[in-house]
Amino acid sequence: MLLFSWRARRQFFYFSIFALVIFAIIGGIVWYFWPAPSCLDKKQNQGEQGIDCGGPCTPCLGEIKDISQKWVRFFKSREGFYDTAVLIENSNLFAGISNFKYTFKLYDSNNVLITGKDGFTFINPGESQIIFESDIFTGSRTPHDVYLEFDAEKNWKYIKKEQPFLSVVKKDFVNTPFPRLSTEVRNERFDDVKNVLVSAVLYDAEGNAQGVSATKIDVIPAESTQTAFLTWPVPFEKEPEAIEVFVTTNLTGE
Repeated sequence: MLLFSWRARRQFFYFSIFALVIFAIIGGIVWYFWPAPSCLDKKQNQGEQGIDCGGPCTPCLGEIKDISQKWVRFFKSREGFYDTAVLIENSNLFAGISNFKYTFKLYDSNNVLITGKDGFTFINPGESQIIFESDIFTGSRTPHDVYLEFDAEKNWKYIKKEQPFLSVVKKDFVNTPFPRLSTEVRNERFDDVKNVLVSAVLYDAEGNAQGVSATKIDVIPAESTQTAFLTWPVPFEKEPEAIEVFVTTNLTGE
């Protein structure tokens, strides 16, 4: 039986220690310079549900639900001019769009297009929002239907939504001599919030929207309240049975 001498065993021990040190140094260098997992490395390596999607990355396209329309209406603002509004809903809790195009289209009773109006807006995750366009010119033609079309290309992005921090604390409506709603919006955050969109929907006894108006508050200082005023051109025949106010600001980072 071949036995190692004491000297050979000692040399093997020192060589093993030296090899372990070298491997540790090389491993540390490789670990230090190894690129961190990202949403662009074409690998499923950080709790993602697919390659570079899901988890901390943009939701996988197969999981994203499209924006839904709860209702769309038009309202006569004055002779030859109409307002249009739609209530949209994004049921995706962690996906939003920073900027997408929409088009309101007004048709007559023969389903012939009268006119259209384009616009751009954003949609936050898990949020309902009013899109409103005012004073669309129709001339002598009377609208019978209105439709809202979205641009086919929507650039969804992963958004870790913040907790709600804007709230409506007061609503006061008068119908005469001109309809006016004053609403107080509270910013609960410790920093200022800019470009706050405020929209109001007036509902009749059947729950149908009978009027919509929108405005913008440039800035609401931290832990303070600002008043927004929303108006309509002529009094309503019947005062609204319910008033719903939507407040939002762009959380998509653009």
